[in-house]
Amino acid sequence: MNWFDNVSSDSDQPIAAACLVQGHWRHALHPYAEPVLCRVVLDLAEPRVVAAQAIDHGTVTDLGSSELEDLTQALMAQEVHHQPKAWGFAPCTMLPVWARPSFSESQLEELERIDGYLIEASEETIEDVLRLREQFLRGIGMTDQHILTATRSPEQGPVCRKGGRLVN
Repeated sequence: MNWFDNVSSDSDQPIAAACLVQGHWRHALHPYAEPVLCRVVLDLAEPRVVAAQAIDHGTVTDLGSSELEDLTQALMAQEVHHQPKAWGFAPCTMLPVWARPSFSESQLEELERIDGYLIEASEETIEDVLRLREQFLRGIGMTDQHILTATRSPEQGPVCRKGGRLVN
């Protein structure tokens, strides 16, 4: 059945495959705070920070959605996305183990669309839909484990996406 051959084709703007880089950046988490070292995963295709952690006095903390947006703005202001290698960022094909991912609105919409296909799938087509979902996740540098990390980390609470909607 070909009703899901190209999932992105029925959206206004197809989802670009991720082009991930990882590295470190010193960033002030608050207006009057001293910059702290952050490990960062940046998607050059969007461009946006997908995941980041602050490393301060031996304590590692995942950055929240507003902090990720602030860090994205800081990196874009320095145009890191144009020459990531010059800033010490290295390519990676998948998110590192430490990363707690965030998703763009378009990626969440795509996952919701694929989940809709899963609901409608018959026994004959469910494997095709699961493969499609896996290909989409791989295309954005993630796996099902990353989705679980993003949505089921009890110590972090629910994950908010831009616009205030929760990812659960």
